[in-house]
Amino acid sequence: MSEVPYHGYDDALEAPSPAGHSADDEKAAVFETKREKLKVVVTKMEKPRLVLKFIWMEKNIGLGLDQMIPGHGSVPLSPYYFWPRKDAWEELKTKLEEKKWISQKRMIILLNQATDIINLWQQAGGNL
Repeated sequence: MSEVPYHGYDDALEAPSPAGHSADDEKAAVFETKREKLKVVVTKMEKPRLVLKFIWMEKNIGLGLDQMIPGHGSVPLSPYYFWPRKDAWEELKTKLEEKKWISQKRMIILLNQATDIINLWQQAGGNL
């Protein structure tokens, strides 16, 4: 007697019974076929965040923009712009405007934060 080849999905897929599942099982779906057991795990991903980074020095302050990807680290989206050597705020604004996926609201928030830090640096005279 020869074995009949398996040609894809059929009624052999069975959903697991809900009885006896733990909280972890609620995040996973288990299906059994005639040949193998498949498990799909779905975890909720945090959204990537935009983060301003600063280098606080006596005569300059550097501003940079990174994207923090939870579980993976950060990706630099800009170089550091140094104030008062150049107009770091204006350079940051230009870089943000290049990133069409950054909303106008988020851009304003980031620029306001940069302004606050530059003002704080000026008031402190470069000293913490």
